[in-house]
Formats: sequence, C-alpha cells, structure tokens
Amino acid sequence: MKLTNHLSRVLAATLFGLGCHTAALHAQNIMLHLDAPQGTDAQTLAADIGTLKITFSNSNDFFDTSLYAANTLDLGSNYYYDRNSSKDKYHKYYSRELTLNADDGNGNAWWGNTNKIEFKFDNLRRYAGVRVGDPIYYRIYSPHFSRIITGQIDPTDADEVTLHHTELVQARRVTFMPPVDRDGNAVPAILAPDLRIGTCNGFRGYNPNMQDLTEPFARYAYKGDTLRYLVVPNSSELALHADSIVVADTTTCVTTDYRKAVECRFYITDSQGQLCPVTNGQLASVYYKPQPGAKGKGNYHGYGCYNLGGIFLNTLTAPDGTHAAYALPGRQTFQLRMPTVQTTDPDFLMPYNADLGYILGEVTIPASTEPVSLSIAQSNPLRVTTTLADAVPYADHLQFSAYTYVNPPYSWQENKQMSVACKEVSRQVKGNDLVVTTLVEGSTYPYLALNAQYGAQSDTIASVLSKQCCLYSYPGDPRTEFSLTYKNFYDGNFNTLPAFSQLHPVKFVVPCHQFQTGRMLNLFGKYGQADRVAELAEHHDGCAKQLHYASADPIPYDTITIMLPEGKYDWVMQKDADEANDAPHHSFTLGATDTLVQRLQPTDFALLRVNCLGVDSIYVYNKVPEYQWYSLSKLTKGCMYYVREAIPLSPGYNERTITWREAKLQKDTLYSLSYWLEDPVIWLDEDFSFYTSYTIFSRPNNYLRLEKLETATPDSAICISTGSKANLAVWSGGTFAPARFFTISPSEADTTVTVYTQKTVRVNFSYKGGRVPGFERLNMCYGNEQTHIVPNSNFYRRSRMDLEPGHYTMSGVVSYEADATGEYVTTPFSIAFDIEANTPTTIELCPDPTAIAAAPADSAPAKAAACYAPDGRRISTSQPGLNIIKMTDGSVRKVIVK
Repeated sequence: MKLTNHLSRVLAATLFGLGCHTAALHAQNIMLHLDAPQGTDAQTLAADIGTLKITFSNSNDFFDTSLYAANTLDLGSNYYYDRNSSKDKYHKYYSRELTLNADDGNGNAWWGNTNKIEFKFDNLRRYAGVRVGDPIYYRIYSPHFSRIITGQIDPTDADEVTLHHTELVQARRVTFMPPVDRDGNAVPAILAPDLRIGTCNGFRGYNPNMQDLTEPFARYAYKGDTLRYLVVPNSSELALHADSIVVADTTTCVTTDYRKAVECRFYITDSQGQLCPVTNGQLASVYYKPQPGAKGKGNYHGYGCYNLGGIFLNTLTAPDGTHAAYALPGRQTFQLRMPTVQTTDPDFLMPYNADLGYILGEVTIPASTEPVSLSIAQSNPLRVTTTLADAVPYADHLQFSAYTYVNPPYSWQENKQMSVACKEVSRQVKGNDLVVTTLVEGSTYPYLALNAQYGAQSDTIASVLSKQCCLYSYPGDPRTEFSLTYKNFYDGNFNTLPAFSQLHPVKFVVPCHQFQTGRMLNLFGKYGQADRVAELAEHHDGCAKQLHYASADPIPYDTITIMLPEGKYDWVMQKDADEANDAPHHSFTLGATDTLVQRLQPTDFALLRVNCLGVDSIYVYNKVPEYQWYSLSKLTKGCMYYVREAIPLSPGYNERTITWREAKLQKDTLYSLSYWLEDPVIWLDEDFSFYTSYTIFSRPNNYLRLEKLETATPDSAICISTGSKANLAVWSGGTFAPARFFTISPSEADTTVTVYTQKTVRVNFSYKGGRVPGFERLNMCYGNEQTHIVPNSNFYRRSRMDLEPGHYTMSGVVSYEADATGEYVTTPFSIAFDIEANTPTTIELCPDPTAIAAAPADSAPAKAAACYAPDGRRISTSQPGLNIIKMTDGSVRKVIVK
C-alpha cells in the first residue's frame, strides 16, 4: 500500500531504515539466501537468533511501518485491519522458517531454505492467497535486527532463481545486559531496543517491540547508526532509563548501572516558592515521546510511549516523608497520581496537568553522590474577581468551576475536557450586584465556568445555565489577577451571558420517569444568535423516584429551573431526533416580571407500569400509541414463563399486572419428551394477508424434559400469561419424529394437553412418485387445527416422519426448480389421510399428478396476471432477482430472473 501523505512518508522513514530489496524476478522454484553479519561466528548467531521467519502475503501492507505504528502493533505480527483477523478478509499470510547455515563456501554464515523446491512459486501463491499473475510479497523480521528485509517475487516461466540479500553483512552486534541495581546485582527488566517503535503499559503486559532483559539481548545494527533505547527495571525504587549509543565497528556491550544513580526526592512547589513534601499518591517514572499517526486505541498512545502502570516507586522515602527514587543523570519524566502535600500556603491549589488526577513533570537529574530535591510541578493560583450586576436574586444558586482541555499524553483521547482545581475565596453583596472572588489553578490555560444550581429543593435538579470564560488572553499570559463581568462569559456558540436584570427563572415540571428512561428537555428560542437555548437537560445523579401506587396521581415529578431572558420559547421532551419530531411541543412567552411554571400535562404523555413476576417495568411515551407489546420468555428453576400481550394505552398513567395460567402435559411411558414455548407463527402473504406455515422446527436452548417413565409435567412447570397466545412445542427426539405445536389461546383457565398415548408408525411421503422436493408453505394438523405437526430437517432428506395413529390433514405449497426451464415452480396441494396402528404406509402428496399437471383441452394456457417484488410491491415487469408472479388461473409462481 502506498504511503498516502507526507506525514506517513516521514514516519516510515524515521521509524527505521526499511531494507526493501525487490526481487523483480521470475521463478518456479525459489532459493532464498540471506547473508549473516560478518565478524560474528555461527555459534553466536545461533544462540542470539537461531532460525528466522519469512512471511509471504498477497499484500505489501506489511512493508509499511506507519500502519503498524498507527495501530500500536508489534512488528513481528501480521498486519490486519483493526487489529482483528476475524474482520480482515483481504490480507492473507503464509510463514516458513529460514535455517541458519554455518558456511556459504566462503566461511560466512547465512540463512535460507536448503531445498529449492520447498519454496515453489505456485504453492506459495496458493497458500498466501495471491491471484494468478500478481506478485508474492515477502518480509523477514527479527527483533534482533534493526531493519526489516522485504521484497516481492514476480511470476514467470523460468525454472528457478536465487534471491540473495546482503543487507546484514555490515551489521554489528550490540549486546544489552540486564541492569545492575544499587547492590551490584542483576535486576529483571524489559528493554525497548528502539525508542521510536516500542510502547509499554505495565510490566510484561502488552508491550509491542519490547524484549525481556532477564538475560543478555543482542541487537544487530549498522556502524554509525544511533541506537536510542530504554531500560525498565522491575523495581519499586529504580526509575526507567532512556539513553543512546553510536554503533561502533566492533561488538558493543551496554549495561545500565544503577550504582551510578542519584537519590531523587520529589516535591511540589507552592505559590510562595516553597518545596512541599508529597506524602501520598502514586509515583511512577514514564517516557512520553509519541510517534505521529497513532490512533490511540485502548490504553495505548502508540509507539514511543512508556507508561509503567502498576510499577510504582513507593519503597523509598526521604526523611521528611516525601516520595523518592533512584534515577540516572539526565532528563526524566515522572508522574504523580492523586498526591497530597504538606503546605502552609493558604492559596495552594494542586497543579494537575493530566486527566484522571495526574501530574506529569519533566526534570533534570544532575550527577551527584548526594540526594537531590526536585520539583515536579508548581502551584499557580490565579485570583479572579467576578462582578455580576443585578445578580443578587440568584446569589444562592450561582457557582463557579474551572476546566481545561488536554491531549495525549496528558489524556487517553484528543481534546479531553479536564477539571481544574478551583476554590471560592469570598462572596459579597454590593447593592444589587454580586462580587465573587475565586482562585483557579492556572498551569493549564483554564476556563472559568459559571453555572446556576437549584439543587436545594428536594424535587429540583440542576439548571442548564452554563457559560464560561477563558482566563488567559494567550498562552504564556503572565497575569495572575483578573477582573470579570457577566459580559466575559459565553457559551460554545460564543453567545454571551445576558444581563441578570433580563433573566427570569422558568420551572419545567416533568415526570421523573421521563428522565429515568433517557429522555432530555430540549429548549428552543432566541438566545443571542442561537435558536437552541440550552444544552439538553438530563436526569441528575442519585434521583430515582418511585411510583406512588396508592395515590390519586402515582407519577412523581421533577423540576428543572432554567434562567432565561425575555422572549418566546418552545420546549419538548425527547430521546432522539425522531421523537423530537413526533412528541408534543410546548410554547410560552416569558415577560419582564413573569415567574413561569411549565408542566408536562398527563394528556401529553403515557406512562405504563407492567408488573411481571414481582418486577416492575416502566415504559414512557411522548406520542401515545394505541398499545404496547409486552414480551417475556424465561426459564428458571425448572419453570418456563411466557408472555406476549398487547396492552392498551391511554394518556397519563397505565398499569398492568401479568396473571398466569398453567398448561400441563400428560403422556404414556412410551417416549421421553422435550418441550418449550414459542410465539405463534404468522406470515405476511403477497397480498398482505396473514397466513400460518410450519415447514420445519428447531429446538431452542431453553427447553425442559419429561423423562420416559414420567407421565405428567410438574406443577407450574409451564406458565402462560392469561392474555397470551402461545405454541406449546413437544418433541420425542426421534430421528424422524416431528414436533407437535399445540396452540394455547388466551384464557384464565388452566389447560391439559395429552400426547404420545400410542406408538408411532413409520410414514413415507412422496410427490409425483418421488422424493418430496420441499415446501414453500406447510400446514399439517393432527386431529384438529390446534395441533400442528412440524417436521425436522431429516424429513427433507428422507421424506419420512414417524406419526401417531389418527387422522391428519396436510396442505400447503410444494416448491422446486423445474429441470426443463430452470424456473422456480410452486404447486398448491391439500390432502387428508388416516394412519393405522402398526401399519407403515406411504402418502402421496399429489394423488393425481395428471389432473394437476394437465389443463382442460378447451382452456387457454395460464398467463401472468400480475408481478410483485419480494416485499409485496406490485411492479410493472419482472426485475433481476426473485419475482412473484400471479397467474390468470389463480396459481402463484416464484421466478428468479438472472
């Protein structure tokens, strides 16, 4: 896949040199020869690397390292869309091993396939899903190599060819040793041999392109290359270490020695410049240099981000109680989560600069044999004085908060809103004006937000009045004190806050269950330049008012108080855009002295409470339908329950308690049974009339059994609501045994169904003397129309059912594809027959094939009278696909037009 833009090209170039040697060759038998690095003996290579994996593919996407970086994939994996092979129908891969050989004839080691027929072009093409005439792409990757080797093989008629790669000849061995702790002992660690392509989220979690460093790890790189690496010791007192080396012409050994580390003591500086000990929270060392293009899936920022998650530096503390750790000299980043500090600064605010309560700080660690004190962050309180003219009537309801927006690595997603520390210093009334002084932590370019809260009343939730002010005029603004008025506050559409003298509270009284079921209040009007006045007001946390069953009005209400300027407004309760269009809208005009209450009247909505098995279900409608379908199919503790009722609705409050009736099964001891409950089967015909059809059954997972020696189901084993119509299905489990579907109609009375009182008889079926081809429709009844006989899949293979003696009716439509014309033919049939005990028989579904097949001599051949699409629409002529043709003789044909 070609790199699509300049950023992708830059990323692919900077990740590492991609040694792509394209073999524009043609071969049937392929020999691959990969020269090993010179100056390293075969025994060492075998210990370091051993065999190599070569992967063939039908796509060269796995050449593009930017695709791996974007999805935070390990370079040793195959590239798939969305990192999920089950969703990727395009990429195909086939891998083989390349053997290490000690001598290529010139004393040099090499990797390759020893048998040239092993890589036969046609076989590789087939295994890798390559189309005829397309090239085969290949890729050789090892975490021990600093470059990936790639190429392609083009098809031809040539007998054989050798693909010779020499890229690794000039590579030199760099050995990373396990780090040494303060006592000179080796400590387990993980290694990122290339900082640009690794990522870490926890020790030995999903850490792409990182290696265990419990023993030496060899990396083969090229003379003059700079290797930037990172070592993460598994220690609660040793910080990670990032460093670099320039590859020499000889073997290099790299050891991270923490005996040279410095004891670092970490503080947060208060607004007075004093170092405050950090006595709580979680300290960790991190490295965040994310590569461009990452999608940031899950908890991964992409390549170049190392967050050690569960490894906290919590063992070492300074004499004053602050967190401490050992770190090697240089620049290093640490993070604190939810810290507490010891400070006497009255204006101190915690300088959080990352989402979820984190402080990230980069410090310089000097070379020192003595402990050093380091400040990770400094409190930067901004004093904001806000004068709100004519706001005294709302003084008890106005509140201030602060927030900002952060991006990775300071959050897991782009442009994430984050709360900022803020506290009120004073609130004064001067005449009719309200003057509030607030301290806001200013390290992160914050916004001051003004909100109106009406939470003091028990039945009232928060207002949707919300405006904000960006305190800094520009990044780096040096001011620490600000004076604001209401004119400084605006919303997301840059509509400024009206003067408080022009604002009036409007109370919206709405059923609590409107909010509990996910609906919101949407308010429209002329507010500045916007037509929509307010954000969607949602249900407040912790409110879950219950229905008052015994009262005259069981519905509990909530009140939303919204401060609005004078004008005309429209409001609606909605869950989505469709409901907003259908639900009743309410209009009002707000005057200069009005205190309005807007109430959602019972005529404008319906609330339905359904009590089933002691559990209430609540349904709310803003456009009242005629009825609500309530359905339940439940199997618990050996009892099955079934409800499917249409409950009539009227405006306001409605309720229904589901009542039950019992169905019992009785049988002889001839067979064991499975039984279950199903919805009645109803289909829509071409003329939009309804019909029944039972062509085949499938036993669901939720079923119960009646064993062979049991003669009746236990009490309450089958419970059907009194208002439901259900099918009680029974099956003996035999290979050719059909199921019986007993239709149970709505009633308050219990019912008993008797089954299998006689041994079944083998019955074969035929159609025009041959096997039954299949049914488009089938209704087979035993004794009466309330008992349907439904075949299983074996009937359509063997045309056989095992039936109880008795009288049967069978009607429907046989369907098959005519051999002569290829048309899809449907033929109605209807028969009745009796099965006698102990008498196997054959039933012909077309007793007089000649009479059905032949038309009277004086009658005209049937012609097409009308044509319909599969969805029932009448069409003027046949169209590609399935067509339903109604003939002049009344028959119906299904014809497929290609």
